[in-house]
Parts: sequence; C-alpha cells; structure tokens
Amino acid sequence: MKIIIILFAFFIFHSISYSQSSGTFGFSDARSAAMAYSYVSNSRGVDAIGTNPANLAIPMSKKFSLRTYLPIPQLNFYLRTPLSIEKYNYYFGGVDDGNGKTSGRYLNEDEKNELKEMLGDSDFLMNFSLNHLSASYYHSDKVGAFGFSFVDRAGFRLKPSKSFTDLIFSGLYMNKIYSLSDLIAKAMIWREVSFSYGRKVIDIENSFVKNLFAGISFKFISGYYYISTEKNDSYFNLESDFLMKGKLDYAIKFALSPDFAKNYGKDSIVWIDDFNFSFSPASAGKGFGIDIGFSSDINDYLNVAIAITDIGSIKWKNNQAIIKANSEFTFEGYTSKEKLDSLKDKFDNVESDINSQFSSGLPTALKVGASFQLEKAPFIKSFPGSLLVVFDYNQGFNNEIGNSTIPRFSLGFEWNHPSKYVPIIRTGLSVGGIVGFTWGFGLGFNAGPLEFNFASSNLAFLLSPNSSRKINFVMDSKWRF
Repeated sequence: MKIIIILFAFFIFHSISYSQSSGTFGFSDARSAAMAYSYVSNSRGVDAIGTNPANLAIPMSKKFSLRTYLPIPQLNFYLRTPLSIEKYNYYFGGVDDGNGKTSGRYLNEDEKNELKEMLGDSDFLMNFSLNHLSASYYHSDKVGAFGFSFVDRAGFRLKPSKSFTDLIFSGLYMNKIYSLSDLIAKAMIWREVSFSYGRKVIDIENSFVKNLFAGISFKFISGYYYISTEKNDSYFNLESDFLMKGKLDYAIKFALSPDFAKNYGKDSIVWIDDFNFSFSPASAGKGFGIDIGFSSDINDYLNVAIAITDIGSIKWKNNQAIIKANSEFTFEGYTSKEKLDSLKDKFDNVESDINSQFSSGLPTALKVGASFQLEKAPFIKSFPGSLLVVFDYNQGFNNEIGNSTIPRFSLGFEWNHPSKYVPIIRTGLSVGGIVGFTWGFGLGFNAGPLEFNFASSNLAFLLSPNSSRKINFVMDSKWRF
C-alpha cells in the first residue's frame, strides 16, 4: 500500500537525522549493552534512569553524575535484518559474466529454499536513541537522590508476511489460502523527559537484608511519528485457473507531526513546502509514563532488585488517522474495462477516519535481577581487582517498539583491574526476547572525573561485521563529581 511505503521512507530519513532503556531491549547505555542488557540491579547514577530509579539512592564515591554531548554524546544504534551483508552481496550483488559486466545470479533449489527461509522467518528491527542531557545527584540517605533525563528515541519493526515469500519463490498454488495476518509494521519517533527520585526507605540491623531502596520516575512524552498495523486478516485464494477470491480486512493507525506533513488519511499526505528543521517540532501525540523500582543490599556483596518501567501510554490526537478496509473481492480473469473498474473499486473501498483519537502503550516491562560482587564474598581470599556478576530477567507486557512479550534472560560480567591504565572489561550473554541470542562486549576507561564507554551487544558484529545480521554499537561518556 502506497501510504505504508511513504511513511516508512519518511521514518528512516527522519531517524537518520537524529544521528544515530526502555522496554526489554534496544535502548541502553554502553555499560549495560556490553553486559548483554543487564542493568536492573547494577545500574548507578545516570545509568539508573530508565532502568531502576531506586538505584539512584545507592551511594557511590561521587555524588553527582552527568551525561551530555561532551566529550562524547550517548548514541545507541541497533539494526537486525534477515540477511547479512555477505548474504546480501551473494544473492543480490550479481556475478561477473566473464566480460567485466555484472549479471544476475541464477539460484538453484537449495539456494532458493535458503533465501526463502531467511526472508520468511525473520524481520527488520531498528532502534536509535540520542541522549541530550542526563544528570543525577545523591544528597543523603535522609533526603534521597534526584535524576533528570532528556532523550530522543526512534525505532521500527517490519515483519513481511510468509505468504509474500511463498508467492515469490514457489508461485501461486491452487486452493491454498495466502493469509497476510502475520504481517507486522510498526514505527515510532518520540521524545522523553523524565524526573526521578530515589531514597533509602529501610535500614535494618541484624536482618536478612541490610537495607531497602525505592524509586520512582515520571516521564513526559512527546510523540512525533507513529504507524502500526493494528489488524490484518486479509487473504486471497486461487480456487481455479480463472477464479481468485479474497478479502481485504485491515486497520492501520498512524500520526505524524503537522510540522512535517498534513495527514488526510488513505494515500494522501501533503508535505510541508517550507519545511525547516526544528529541534522541537509540534507533537502528534502526548503521553505520560511511570517507572517504579526497588533495590536491596542483602549483604556487602549481593544486591537484588525489581522494577516495572514505562507504565503509561501516548494519546495521538493531532494530525492522526485510522485507515480501515473490510471488503471481499473476486477476480475472474476480467478483460472488460467495467469489470476491471469493479475490482479496482473493491481495493479503493477504504474507510479513513481522521477525527478519532487513539492511544498506544509505552513498552511496559518487568525487570528482576541480582548482582554479585565476587571479590567481596567471604569464600574469596584473594582476587585481582573486582569482578561483578549480574543476572537479569526481563518480561515485556506488550510488543511496542523496544519491547517483547517473549521473556529474556541475561548474564553479565564486569572486571575492573586495580591499575588505572587497564580498561574495564565487560561482557555478557542474553537469550530469549525478540532479539534471540546475543553475546555482548565492551570497554570502559576512567580518566579522572570522566568515564568513556564503548560497547556492542553483539560480539559477532565486532569480529565479523560482514556475516552478522545484528548490528549494534553504543558509546557514551559520563562526568562524575
């Protein structure tokens, strides 16, 4: 459908213009990404904003932490495609015909089946985030700690229907229903401004736990772009050589900032002629969200934590539209103009509602974790430096951008050598979720009040980028005073 192509093309262009965690994956700081998105019990300072606000109240050596553009902005880029660069070049890069010219590659049955399987069983995922400013300040156990964050986020997911790949590689079979119900198209661009507070609420002597910290974040959301296939029960079936029957039955919700274009629904989007980039364009939707978290030191070397993040929604009520179709069609090898026009009218019978408002959920997720400081354990007599071991369980409650209802488990490690000249080494493994298995790796560097971090949640991309289907790179810097 023309409207989907236009909107996704706009989304990709606009996402790149932003130059480059909510939910259960996809948006993270470099430290957490290196540890395979493990963060709920071990995040501290500004890293606790968006993961577990209770961790703001856990004292550190420095009371103030700041993340901004200088010296390195926090950028997070994640991309997953059905084909690696190597596979793409093989199947679509062509072959030399012997005369110095490139011609198309002819595929054998095994190659067709491999390509069909890769395209039919995977999807496109892309997430961007740009942190403009984050800050945290710890005052005392009595007063607590405060946090602020200002972040732009963008992401999309596109899962083609298996019926498309079946049709392309196997052709049209008689009496086979080609359903499009597995088609998923979703994209969003939004801005998030959050205010967080954390405090020690219990300090217990001679108990099972030493203390308990609690925290809460309030998030104010401005939505600039949204598209989602809310329903798609369309199908078609070739009943005989000259008879095809089917049904168009779908609903698409989308909205975009009026500073970008005027939305008239259906296939009609009128772009703004005198468009000028604005740091704060008019929003298409407004939303509100809450993060709630708890964290507890069991002893000097074990911490456990739980958080529920992104409880809330966005209401899209400016420049929005809901597009619906619900009609059956029959194709009998029409040759007359009247019959062709009748079929075309069936496809054009689309309802476009530009008056009704609609809402979309935030990527609400439950996060449970534990962190173990190995060198402080009583059974460890001597250890070179410090080793942090982290375990996380993440459970999303919806499939919004950056989230998944498939549970995800991760195990992360962070080794800090006593010498300041040796970088902090981090790694981790994650299984489950929509991204599947990942092996993260990253490095951290301390330079007085500054900390630099570089990471990827997919080590295979760092070792062999051409053969990897998952591309992820995160970098950031942090001031501590």
